[in-house]
Amino acid sequence: MKKADRSETHVNLVIVVLLQAVIYSGLWLWNEYVAVYLTLIFPSVILVILVIAGIADLIEPSRIPGWYYGLMIVSIVTPLIIGAVFYYLYHGRLDWLV
Repeated sequence: MKKADRSETHVNLVIVVLLQAVIYSGLWLWNEYVAVYLTLIFPSVILVILVIAGIADLIEPSRIPGWYYGLMIVSIVTPLIIGAVFYYLYHGRLDWLV
């Protein structure tokens, strides 16, 4: 992979992180109940897909590009960080839990 391609990949990953941060933040501001479930479910599903893809790649090497794994990791970490930030901002008091 050329240096220009790597920098373009990093820029695209940053754009994905920012887009996910905006979407999850808007979701947390709109409805805490839905946001909690989506913040827990989406990263879990993506983690399972990442593990299966990693195992399949170990068994038989494929042509999956490296940015795919980066995208999956970013898609796992970003919602969890946004969820933790909003949980901290709400002081752990979510209205729907009461």
